Amino acid sequence: MIRLIPLLLILLLVSCAPKVCPKPEEILKGVFKKPPEEVKLYGYVKTPLLRIPVVFEKRGYKERIKTPGNLLILDTSLLCYRDLCFDLPVPPSHILYGYFPGDYEVKKCNGTLLLVSEDEKKLILEGGKLKGVSYKGLKVFYGERSKEGYYKEISVKFGDQEIKIFIEGKL
Repeated sequence: MIRLIPLLLILLLVSCAPKVCPKPEEILKGVFKKPPEEVKLYGYVKTPLLRIPVVFEKRGYKERIKTPGNLLILDTSLLCYRDLCFDLPVPPSHILYGYFPGDYEVKKCNGTLLLVSEDEKKLILEGGKLKGVSYKGLKVFYGERSKEGYYKEISVKFGDQEIKIFIEGKL
């Protein structure tokens, strides 16, 4: 019994020790994939009222979303839907590819990771995968990622507006 007490004390100390989180660079190494310089993706945008087919096109720094009848217009960082326009805080390709570079600090490290950058970008990761981003009033939630690096299902909330983007493939 006397030999068992030191072992129990060691186990108690180890179980109460603070958890050491990995460095943000190590965590994000496998999460971020920079968008290609040129890409053309197709899919649709689902709003509360409509389902709109879209083509996203990126050539260098120029990015556009094309829709039939110009229901949804995006040119570089200005997104317009119905008579509302939003100036996106990041390029649309960064949203589609889940690419949010910056210097991050780990704020929460237990199952779900929360990383916060100096400019207040908040990344939520679960199981080594990007699940959500919050930045300047924009909230983005991610579903499955394709092998090419873009996300197939994205939910975007900006203020009280919400749209869901479904990317079906490359053209």
